[in-house]
Amino acid sequence: MTTQTKTQCSQILSQVNARIKSGGPYLDSNSFEIRRLLCEAQKITGDAYQAIERFITLGAVYHLCGNEAEMRHNFSCAAKLDRSPRTAAAYCAVLINMGFISEAQKEFAKAARPELGWLTSIDSLGFWSMAISPLNDFYAAAQSMKIAELSAKHVEDAKRIQKIFQDADVTDQMASQILDDAGKILRERRLMCCEHFEKDLYIYDGPYDEHFVSIRWRVPVFVDEASDMSFEFIHRVIERFEKMPACIDFSFTGTQRR
Repeated sequence: MTTQTKTQCSQILSQVNARIKSGGPYLDSNSFEIRRLLCEAQKITGDAYQAIERFITLGAVYHLCGNEAEMRHNFSCAAKLDRSPRTAAAYCAVLINMGFISEAQKEFAKAARPELGWLTSIDSLGFWSMAISPLNDFYAAAQSMKIAELSAKHVEDAKRIQKIFQDADVTDQMASQILDDAGKILRERRLMCCEHFEKDLYIYDGPYDEHFVSIRWRVPVFVDEASDMSFEFIHRVIERFEKMPACIDFSFTGTQRR
């Protein structure tokens, strides 16, 4: 892969990531910004490695305008050419951003095996996709093989969440289905989450009987609209599970003020 291709991809993806970081509505697919980014990405040509970068970059750009079909098509093309964790990790991040959490768990499991060398750079995707069981397995394997510099806090947090889930008979799959409902609400409003921070994931396992994981998605709407979205989310989860699992507390938080 040429340095020029790396630079082209990095420049485009940095612009995409800046948009994702600030959140906001999906961009108009006919806007100048999207057309410019697509044009730049389509100029990336050459060998198979360059094709992988082109497909990943195009998939990320199509995500910005909420074009699910084209996003999936381009990542599928990249996956056919790429056996490294690169594509799976990038696809996992986009799926999380679009609220397809159950699918993101599967991509995380492909990309984060410690022997592949990506665990410490993408383990946050394991938390945000609630892929807690594989995350704990990967941490344990990395420790035994001594092949990764792990964050002690992340290792401890993963163990705490797993214990809370196990005590409440909640599986990773159940947690991801709950977040899938939140993702659907976002997509229906054509909204992207703001960038996730560690403080948006809170773990309480104190000395009393109340133990839970609190997950917050910050969205670029007014506080009252975010509250309405949270109530709608609870209604959908109750329809799915009859009641909200007590060990998971989820909310949308508005970032705008009137």
